[in-house]
Amino acid sequence: MKKSIILYIVAGVIIAASVVKIFMDRRKSHALQSAISSPVILAEGFIVCDTLVNFELNTIGSMRAYESVDMESEISKRLVSVNFKEGTFVKKGTLLFKLDDADLKAMLERLIIQEELASQNEQRNKTLLEKGGLSQQVYDEVLNNLLLLRADIKLINVELDKTEIRAPFSGKIGLRNVSEGAFVTPDRILTTLQDIYKLRIDFSIPERYANSIMSGMKITFTVSGNPCPFTATIKAVQPNIDVDTRNIRIMAVADNSDGLLFPGSSVKVFLDFQETEKSIFVPSQSLLPSLKGYNVYIVSKGKARMSNVKTGIRTKENVQLLEGVKIGDTLVMTNLLRIKPGSYVMINKLN
Repeated sequence: MKKSIILYIVAGVIIAASVVKIFMDRRKSHALQSAISSPVILAEGFIVCDTLVNFELNTIGSMRAYESVDMESEISKRLVSVNFKEGTFVKKGTLLFKLDDADLKAMLERLIIQEELASQNEQRNKTLLEKGGLSQQVYDEVLNNLLLLRADIKLINVELDKTEIRAPFSGKIGLRNVSEGAFVTPDRILTTLQDIYKLRIDFSIPERYANSIMSGMKITFTVSGNPCPFTATIKAVQPNIDVDTRNIRIMAVADNSDGLLFPGSSVKVFLDFQETEKSIFVPSQSLLPSLKGYNVYIVSKGKARMSNVKTGIRTKENVQLLEGVKIGDTLVMTNLLRIKPGSYVMINKLN
């Protein structure tokens, strides 16, 4: 009886082992068939690492004079002389226009005579006051009259200064809009004055570059019709971000002593940056565009896995990845259109 039981057990073990072997053989055969139906795709790869990179940003700006002013009269008077030649350089303080001042000079002459008489009268009354022969009230009235005359003289001198229109800074004078003998008013532009020996370049960059820009940086720019590059120095950065455009405004200054540049020109600005902190930059060709942004293929254990990534700064050849990959991942760079999630990929070259 015992021998029969043992024989049954041995037979059961042999049958179970045979079933397991048949199952394993079938799995191996299925895997082999899957491998044959899914050939390995050869591709170039890139190992993700953190690095510092230099990148160039291009933007459009406009050029204007370093200083610019519309010359206008503060008073309404007849123009008696124009003392400059159009389109020439003038120094700060140069007399540009002279307005009629005959009436003001006559008024000033009369006030000077009255002031001299009032001053003598004040001295006499002061002597009487000291001797007790005059009340303080009478003396105060005499003194007040003298002070009013002196104030009127100052006022006339101010008006006389306004009849001389001078250059507020050194620069190039423009075309005049009036002739001698014309009656000018405060709302009429007589000419323009611009300091074009230094030029301002105004441009904006996206807010994500705000920490990379600073005063003293050099920029390169070009203008239409002149292929030669020019240089300028950043002098000021707007302290706030524009809430409508999400850009930050920047002002640079360029030397124009040779006169090759003109205010009002459109310029193309080139800025060279270096990342201040290490981050992940990968070749742009490794990205696959999608409705949700960009994807990459990551090779792990011989198979391709798709990952959605978030991009940042771009350079000519590389793009910054903020999310979706980690240091040490191997990205596929070629044959991207042949690869699907789960495809077998062999990296034959690392860049």
